[in-house]
Amino acid sequence: MTTILKSIHKAEEKFDRRAEGFAFHHPLLAFFAMFVGMPFLILSLVLISTIVVVLPFTFLFGWL
Repeated sequence: MTTILKSIHKAEEKFDRRAEGFAFHHPLLAFFAMFVGMPFLILSLVLISTIVVVLPFTFLFGWL
């Protein structure tokens, strides 16, 4: 278990370093990605997961 947690923390630190380097080299693109891209991605994932959960019930109850 500790090996898995250590590998997750190592991957997270590596991602943080690369994201910080990207933000320093491309500040405008990083701003756009953080404040436009990420909310859009999160909302899209919520929409898709809601559709995946609700769609079977619509067929089951004959709403479609």
